[in-house]
Amino acid sequence: MKKRILLTSFDICLKDQQSNSSDDLLLEVSKLDLIPDYLSFFRQLPVVQLTSTQVMKKINAIQSD
Repeated sequence: MKKRILLTSFDICLKDQQSNSSDDLLLEVSKLDLIPDYLSFFRQLPVVQLTSTQVMKKINAIQSD
């Protein structure tokens, strides 16, 4: 099985917060032309308890490819 990497970032959680630095970084990386096939992005996850369930669903979807 080929190894895959899932890069995640959270959405902002404070009213006065303009952006999230980890999400800003993933956005810039996703713009690069040299992204390997084994990298997947899951950006702007909500800051809630259900986030781990969403990540597990995304991992399962990636693994099925």
